[in-house]
Amino acid sequence: MDNVTHSLVGVALADLSIGRTSKAQRSVFVGAGIIAANLPDIDLAYAAITPSPLGYLLHHRGHTHTVLGLVGLEAALLLAYWFFPAVRRLRLSDRLRFWLLIAIALASHLTLDALNSYGVHPFYPVDNAWYFGDAVFILEPWVWLLLGIAAAWNGRSGATRLAVALPMLLLLAAAASIGAIPIEAVGLLAVAGGIFAWAASGVSPRTRAACGLAMCAVIIGGFIGASQVARRAAVDALHPVLRGPVTDVILTPNPASPLCWSVIAIEVRENAAEYVLWRGTLSLAPGWIPPTSCASHRIAGTRDARILGEGRLALRDTHAQSLTRLRRLAGGDCWVRAWLRFGRAPVVEGGSIYDLRFAERIGQNFSRMELISRSGCPSNVPDWGMPRADLLR
Repeated sequence: MDNVTHSLVGVALADLSIGRTSKAQRSVFVGAGIIAANLPDIDLAYAAITPSPLGYLLHHRGHTHTVLGLVGLEAALLLAYWFFPAVRRLRLSDRLRFWLLIAIALASHLTLDALNSYGVHPFYPVDNAWYFGDAVFILEPWVWLLLGIAAAWNGRSGATRLAVALPMLLLLAAAASIGAIPIEAVGLLAVAGGIFAWAASGVSPRTRAACGLAMCAVIIGGFIGASQVARRAAVDALHPVLRGPVTDVILTPNPASPLCWSVIAIEVRENAAEYVLWRGTLSLAPGWIPPTSCASHRIAGTRDARILGEGRLALRDTHAQSLTRLRRLAGGDCWVRAWLRFGRAPVVEGGSIYDLRFAERIGQNFSRMELISRSGCPSNVPDWGMPRADLLR
């Protein structure tokens, strides 16, 4: 998830954990919640130990996004905060809550990152496989709204409340202005936000934080359930055009819109020595919101979409790829083999390999790597499992 979301979760967890503390002590709790909720992204600081673009691909969401890595980060924070006078002055019960806050905030980062299609490998080195939630967009306005309102109300001054609320409103307005959030969702967000702000005005900070987190959990649970429905619907819609089994369906919901989903289905045609990536937009309620009206379809700028599955799926494009070529590259090019420890939707095209998950325009995304002769193999390649090992057998 984005760091705004991680920070808001950290603030909510801090407010939930605070007992009867002073203003200075609250600042320590909130600061620790924000730091711990974002700290796993410190892996970006050492991504350069492996050449680009592999450094970012293989080290972001790397070792610090594992259970073992979180234990190490927890130990580092405990050691750092042990020297803070404000922490040392806490009563034992408050200090225990403080350490627990750090542990839960760190775990929240890994939990949230596990929800989208980018993936995590939390159980390394026991299990080096990637796990993909395919349920929540990396920027989710519902989470911004609910936790932003709770954080703003829990501010100790008008200036603090404004400093929290204004960026949230600007982010939501910006997302709406570019069409990333449909007008219906904007209206629903406004109504729900107004109701929650009114209801939260008369309760304690701890209750506000608890309610915000609980409602976010319910919304995320709804997205997870919708993801399972979308997966089945995508395969059913593609069934008439498939000639082989579907090995994976990559799903990403549109922001604030659990009825609209970006879809990449990977079909394997072993007899033809190829695999095909089918990319499009799926609507779970095409009679109400046609897939061509979903933000992911409109922003992509697709003009002539092929409609499948009784109007549910607007097919954006297809990419037929050679299994023989992919296997040859994986076996003979150590740079490609390293790249395949990240790539989930590999496309080899125009002298490069890239992941279709991140291709707004074909071949132009941060995962793209040129297929050129290089001396030696890339350094410091972690032993992550290959998401598409099923294609390399």
